[in-house]
Amino acid sequence: MFSFIKYFTSNTTAETKQLPMPKNNNSDIITISVAESVTAGALSNILCSEPGASQYFKGGIVTYDIASKKEILGIDTDYAEKHNFANTFTTLEMAKQATVKFKTRLGIATTGYSTPTIRAENKETGECALNIASPYAIICLYDSFTDSHICKRIECQYDYKLSKKINRATVQTKVSIEGKKMYQEFIKKHKNPPPLPPRSTTDFTTNFTTNFTTPVTTT
Repeated sequence: MFSFIKYFTSNTTAETKQLPMPKNNNSDIITISVAESVTAGALSNILCSEPGASQYFKGGIVTYDIASKKEILGIDTDYAEKHNFANTFTTLEMAKQATVKFKTRLGIATTGYSTPTIRAENKETGECALNIASPYAIICLYDSFTDSHICKRIECQYDYKLSKKINRATVQTKVSIEGKKMYQEFIKKHKNPPPLPPRSTTDFTTNFTTNFTTPVTTT
């Protein structure tokens, strides 16, 4: 019997290093929440697997089908339906809604296909044609403080020698590890911002001399 937990753990052993403490230079916790589709909860699992994760991880939502994306996250399903479901715009909207639902600074979301998928176009219902030969995923990390984001497309390989269940778990694991790395890189960048350029002593002396030795003209 295949065990997802066993498989997931065995393939992420090298990725279980301690997460950096999620604080910025003002010692404020940088909180994060998750809205998942293709990873089906695996990203939440890996993000909150560290001791003390409750300090920064506030919650996650798995909206696996298109209806739940609309009902829970308010996603524009018409756009998603016409643009392959797994696209940057839809994924980013999911990440934004996660920050709203959980009141976090960061939101991270995933969409994608864990197995090859083929579907004919249906003009009456607005369904686009799907011809997904290889699994892929979109990950978006959204910063609500700066209204900025980072989105990545992760390409995966489908192994026809393995079962669909194992292939699906492999994609979910790979994408979740990449999502964790994106979060870690964000934390590292904001804990150690580039230093400000040193102030020129010469400029200061020049300004000081100019301001205080200029003759005062009286009338």
